[in-house]
Amino acid sequence: MRSQTVHLAAGHCPPEDLRAACAEPGRDPDLVLAFLPPGDELAPAVAALAAAWPDSLRVGCEAVTQFADAEMTSRGSIQLFWFDDPDHLPAVEVIEASHQEVPAAERIARLAGSFADADGVLLLSDGLRFPAEFLLDGLRDCLVDGSGDAGNSARRFPPVAGGLASHREPTSKECRDRRPARSAATGDQRSRGRQAEPRPAELAGARVFCGDEIFPSACVAVVFHGVEMRVEVVRGWEPASPIYRVDRAEGNVIFEIDGQPATDWYRRFFIAGDQLVPLPESSYRFPLLLEGPSPERQGLYRSMRFFDEPAGAVTFWGGVQPGDLVRLGMGNGDSLVRTAAELPRGAAPEAAMLYSCVGREAVLGDRAGQEVAAIHGALGGISLSGFFTHGEIGPTPRGRLAFYNLTAVLVLLAEARS
Repeated sequence: MRSQTVHLAAGHCPPEDLRAACAEPGRDPDLVLAFLPPGDELAPAVAALAAAWPDSLRVGCEAVTQFADAEMTSRGSIQLFWFDDPDHLPAVEVIEASHQEVPAAERIARLAGSFADADGVLLLSDGLRFPAEFLLDGLRDCLVDGSGDAGNSARRFPPVAGGLASHREPTSKECRDRRPARSAATGDQRSRGRQAEPRPAELAGARVFCGDEIFPSACVAVVFHGVEMRVEVVRGWEPASPIYRVDRAEGNVIFEIDGQPATDWYRRFFIAGDQLVPLPESSYRFPLLLEGPSPERQGLYRSMRFFDEPAGAVTFWGGVQPGDLVRLGMGNGDSLVRTAAELPRGAAPEAAMLYSCVGREAVLGDRAGQEVAAIHGALGGISLSGFFTHGEIGPTPRGRLAFYNLTAVLVLLAEARS
């Protein structure tokens, strides 16, 4: 397998420029993986890819900030792949759904069935409208062999990793035009703790595409055969509090921790000078770390989304459950960059993809590009693409499929040799 990352000069390039940038002009790439700026630029960019490489497999998503080798960009990045064995061309499946119409169990089972003989699966999901955690829960149930041993069952199935597409904040006019109508049903959803509806400033972008088609609410699965896929979850957060128990939670909302309202529990740690510091902004350096008790809940991180909304509760970007054991974590730019540069050793990969949380970007600030450069350097300068996500998909320390916040999921690929 050979791979090349193309750095776009703008949101998209004319097809002739794309072809000219290709390192193997005599052969179109087998797979085109593209992360493109969100908004009106997406459709012409997808059309340009189709015109440049009409016979290539083309998939990708919208993203505000993308990675192109050691660089961070907002103009888009494209990763091209050529496989030595034509039988190793990946298969692609698209599953469409929404938070209001979740995928049927039979559809999830069929998707899981397509993973059974694969060597790895890359998931790219709409980051706003698609019920990614619901899909992952269903896949996790399908990918367990009933033995009760999560470690053994996980080894029977391929590694699964990826990220949720990100979006841009629309203009004030778009916010007015897209403002959702409030209804009793919406309030009921909030009170039951289901995934909160996107606010107006969250409605632009986060789409996925496959071939010529852009999907308004979908997840794309790229299923690899004959390509070894390794997944590393890059963390960089240290424990910063004792462990407590979640007493009441629904969906992505915690109502009670340690016998008191979740907001009161947070006030223990976020009072400065007798004043509550701004939340959720001040919580980005202090994620909620899940410590179990079940193996599939260990090692997950959650980032705060809303504080005291609904009253007394804290809403996160990922799901939480009653009985979860939690503590606050702590980190900064130094710890995140240092962790990124200390990747475990293993067989040399031929290409890499990085899906890093927008929360890490917020903590890193002006140093955000250093994390990408550190990982690219640790990998010896191979082709790398990716983006800052609205949630990451990867394994837990016990090998179970999980949804993360505030991590960087690194996917390493190498084609199998006969």
